[in-house]
Amino acid sequence: MNNNGKISRFWMSLVGILFCVSGCKADDDFTFETDKITPVEFETGKIVSDGIEMPYRVAHINGTGKPSLVIYLHGGSSKGNDNEIQMSEAGVDSIANYLESRQIEAIYLVPQCPSDKSWGGPMLGVLKSLIDKYVGDGIVDENSLYILGGSMGGTGTWSMLSAYPGLFTAAMPVAGNPSKCDADKVASTPVCTVMGTSDRIMSVETTSDFINELNARNGITKFEVEDEWTHEMTCIQSYTTHRLDWVFSHGSNPSGIENPMAGNNFIKSVQYYSIDGRILSEPPSKGLYIIRCVNKDGSGGVHRLMMVK
Repeated sequence: MNNNGKISRFWMSLVGILFCVSGCKADDDFTFETDKITPVEFETGKIVSDGIEMPYRVAHINGTGKPSLVIYLHGGSSKGNDNEIQMSEAGVDSIANYLESRQIEAIYLVPQCPSDKSWGGPMLGVLKSLIDKYVGDGIVDENSLYILGGSMGGTGTWSMLSAYPGLFTAAMPVAGNPSKCDADKVASTPVCTVMGTSDRIMSVETTSDFINELNARNGITKFEVEDEWTHEMTCIQSYTTHRLDWVFSHGSNPSGIENPMAGNNFIKSVQYYSIDGRILSEPPSKGLYIIRCVNKDGSGGVHRLMMVK
């Protein structure tokens, strides 16, 4: 069979799947759209604060409304000054793809920590200066600031919450260490954190105890422990759609799984499917999948074929 034949069979099968998962008859009305998430383009930047030079990457994610400010802090192995190696971390693309798929208008920053520093001490002030640059210029919504990070970046995220209570709308420290943080200050920010039981670098018990302190102070928390995940696995696999939905549900520009189609106020429910018709609990991080939305009036929903690179 030639390639054209294979392509035709693929699309015929896909159309059949769409009818199957939706329960539609051939004469039912429905909308079929194709979306492709293209790689996010980052520009380079640099900031100098208190004599410390910090390079960073910045991307503008197109969506609706005034942009949120989203910051990702990398782990210890990505320190340096090349403004390149930090971009290789899995969390960078996971968050970028999420923001695009949810159509969240955002300025997305990925700074690089100097080799002789960590995300603590004077670097907290440098990060604050970077935030002030975008907030002060009126580029972003000051009520929609998010910080995420893994390993050293997870610890740095905890430290930023402690150093600047109430600054961030929500945060997601992954595989980090909050032991030196002030629970009274951190409790002012909603936090989603993930740890792995096979992590030999960061302690699940330390994070669990700190979460209990936050809960005792009426903090808003989401704490998940993954069985047999190592430190590396936790840093790579934690940024799932349902967790990021939780993080970005806080603030003036919420995502929310209830309304994945930006600008559509008529959607009642959403279901995801693999291209072979299996129900998915959330969209995959890569590849093709189908999204089906049911309208509030009960009418046939919107179908989209999504591709995530």
